[in-house]
Amino acid sequence: RSPLSPSSAASDVYKRQILIACGTVTTTSLTTLQAENDLPMVGVVEPTCQRAVLVTKNKRVGMIATAASVRSGAYEATLRRLDPEITVICRACPLLVPLVENGRIHPGDTVIETVAAEYLEPLRQAGVDTVILGCTHYPLLKKMIGDFVGDSVTLIDPGKLTAIAAATALDDLGIASGRSTGGTTRFFVSDTPDGFAKQERLFMGSEAGGPVEQIAIDKY
Repeated sequence: RSPLSPSSAASDVYKRQILIACGTVTTTSLTTLQAENDLPMVGVVEPTCQRAVLVTKNKRVGMIATAASVRSGAYEATLRRLDPEITVICRACPLLVPLVENGRIHPGDTVIETVAAEYLEPLRQAGVDTVILGCTHYPLLKKMIGDFVGDSVTLIDPGKLTAIAAATALDDLGIASGRSTGGTTRFFVSDTPDGFAKQERLFMGSEAGGPVEQIAIDKY
């Protein structure tokens, strides 16, 4: 069984799973959400840290994320639980998310390159051989970040790793659909639907389709 899954005795009652596909929500709220809900949940921290522990050779791991994620200490705690010998160097990068959301993601853009270099230089100076992209916006800057830190540094992208962990947990619970295609998608957003469509194209390269409904988050 996957360590991300609930006990096998409880698995029969679960027909759904929640994937917390956000670094900040995972680091600041996953424990609370698990305590308040009876559904199995997978966040981005555990699978990402598991991968970092496997690939680092010098046990010096850098992590860039939002300020809230860095303050939480979740990545450091998880990495040190998995391997107490690892040294973790964290950097909060508060300007990267708004720049990414405004489309400043292309190599050669002096604004994003200048900001990213300021954030990443301490990690390069510390000699890390692995960098965790601790926010789901950062993979859009993967080439730029990779060019700055160098080919010898492995970048850990949380998206694919978390998706694999979620699929493994579904299999362990016995509730995976077994279908490689099909299904339906619905989106619920707290911002404007039009704004979501723009971000959808930025992150996925196209619109995934499916209805988009705005919700009043303060009612939940």
